[in-house]
Amino acid sequence: MRRWISEHPNAFQAWVLLVVWAVGIAALSSFGRSLGDAFFSSLFWVVVLGLSWYFTSRRLRRTASELEAHGQVLAYIRYPRSLPGSLSGIWNRGIATLAPGKIEFQPAVYDTLEPSGRATTFTVLAATQELRQLGREDSKYIGEPGFRSITLTTEKADVEVAATPASLQKILDAVIAPREPEATD
Repeated sequence: MRRWISEHPNAFQAWVLLVVWAVGIAALSSFGRSLGDAFFSSLFWVVVLGLSWYFTSRRLRRTASELEAHGQVLAYIRYPRSLPGSLSGIWNRGIATLAPGKIEFQPAVYDTLEPSGRATTFTVLAATQELRQLGREDSKYIGEPGFRSITLTTEKADVEVAATPASLQKILDAVIAPREPEATD
């Protein structure tokens, strides 16, 4: 069921809206409201919920297309083997700029992806090919639906990266790509 939901998010949202509408009609009519009043009251709230989902998904698509035009992706990172209380369990949101064998991560906040803090460049030595489903605890920090994660081994530490499956594939293609030889004097 979860796989179908992740493959068909719009169909799932439509079903949820229909169920919420039916439950709303039943609940309101059981509390003494007329059937017509219950019908239109629950319809109003279903429309509000549907519009909020629509505008959220439209914003996410627009952000993804703007970042893609610059060769970037929206991603979250964390350092799984760092000390407790640091970024071991908290995902840091930002923009990942991809280059062969490297990722530059710029922390960002808000829906406008306003930069916060300094950018960090990771030289990737290895990467897991398998996309990992995010757990319930991870969902507290990652608000976007459908995100998965991979682990990158860098020069300094392991870094976990969460993004959409398409963005993770771009990251894997970039970091596994053959590196250009560095200039020597």
